Amino acid sequence: MAIERISGECRVMFAFEAGFAIDLARAESRLPASAREALPKSRRVPAESDFTQKPLRIALERSTHAIGGFTSAALVETTIYDFGAISVTFRIPFDGEIAKLAVLAAALWNNRALAAAARASVEETIATLGDTVTRPELRAAAEDFVVFVVDPASCGGVPLTVESFGAARLAALLRLEDKPLSTEEIADAVQSPFSYSPHDLVLVDWAAALVVDAEPAATLAVLEHANVQLAELKHLDNELDRGLDQVWAMLNDRSLFRPFRLRANLRKLAELELEGAALFDSVTNALKLLGDQHLARVQRAAGRRFRIDDWEQSVSRKLATLGSISERLEARQSQYRSELLEWIIIALIAFEIVQALWR
Repeated sequence: MAIERISGECRVMFAFEAGFAIDLARAESRLPASAREALPKSRRVPAESDFTQKPLRIALERSTHAIGGFTSAALVETTIYDFGAISVTFRIPFDGEIAKLAVLAAALWNNRALAAAARASVEETIATLGDTVTRPELRAAAEDFVVFVVDPASCGGVPLTVESFGAARLAALLRLEDKPLSTEEIADAVQSPFSYSPHDLVLVDWAAALVVDAEPAATLAVLEHANVQLAELKHLDNELDRGLDQVWAMLNDRSLFRPFRLRANLRKLAELELEGAALFDSVTNALKLLGDQHLARVQRAAGRRFRIDDWEQSVSRKLATLGSISERLEARQSQYRSELLEWIIIALIAFEIVQALWR
C-alpha cells in the first residue's frame, strides 16, 4: 500500500560563518528568551551524547514567505555556535499529497528570498551580540540544507519504507527536483534508509533529507550541526588557501629586506596555523554521540553525503603544509642569524687589524 497524503513541515536551514568565535556565556544575556540548547533528551538519546559547548537557540517572529504555493511560518529559529557559526531555520508547514511537495522542493533550490532573509536575520543577531563575537565577518555565501519532517501519524499506518513513499518521488524531493530522475539518480538518492523503530524513517542526501519521526528534534539537531560543520570547513579551507597564497608571496620575496621581514612573516604564519587548528578542532569535536547508534548513523550519513571527510582531509593537508613551511622558514631565519653573526665577527676582526696597523 502506497502513502499518498502526508503532513508535517519543511525545515530550510542556512549556515553562516559569522566570526572567529562567539562567547556564549556573555551572549546569552543579550538575546531575548534565549536558552542553552542541549541535544533533546529521551530514552533514545544517552546522557553522554551532547554538544561539548551547548549552542544558544532563539526563536523570533519574522516576515512570512510564499514559496511554491506554501507559506513559511512566522517563527524563525536561530542557533548560535561557540566556534563562530550561526544557523537560521525557516519552517514551512505542509498537509496534502506527496506529489505537490515536488513544487515546493524545486522552489527551494537556491531560493534567493529565503537566503536574503536568513542573511538579514544573521546581521541583526551579530549586531545584538556586539563584542561577544570575536572578529565578526559575515561571509556572502551560506550553506543551505532542506529537511522534510513528516508526522508518522499522517501516514495511515502504512509501513514506513522507501517503497511505500515511492522511490522516484522521494528521490525528487531529496534532489529538490520537480522533473523525473533517471534510474541511477533514484537509486543513488534513496540508497541508505535507516530507522530506529518501525514507526520512523530517515533518508539523507546532499541537498535534502527526509525525517519521518514523532520526535525528530535530536535528528534535526544532528543534521543542522552537519550543515554548519560543512559551512565552517569550507570557510576554513578558503582561509587556508588565502594563507598559502600569502606564504608563496613570502617565499618569492627577493628584496634586500627579505631577512628583516622574515620574523614578522613567521609570526603571521604561526597565527594562521594556530587559529586554523583551533577552529578545525572546535568544529570537528563540537558534537559527541557516544553510545547512540541511531544518531551516529544520521551523523555518518550526513557526513558521507556532504563529503565531510574530504573537506577535513583537505584542511588537514593544508595545515600540515603550513606547519612544514613554518619549519623551513624558521630554519632559514636561523641561517640568516648565523650568517649575520659571521659577518659581525669578520667585521670586528677586520676592525681590530686596521686599528693595530694604524697604531
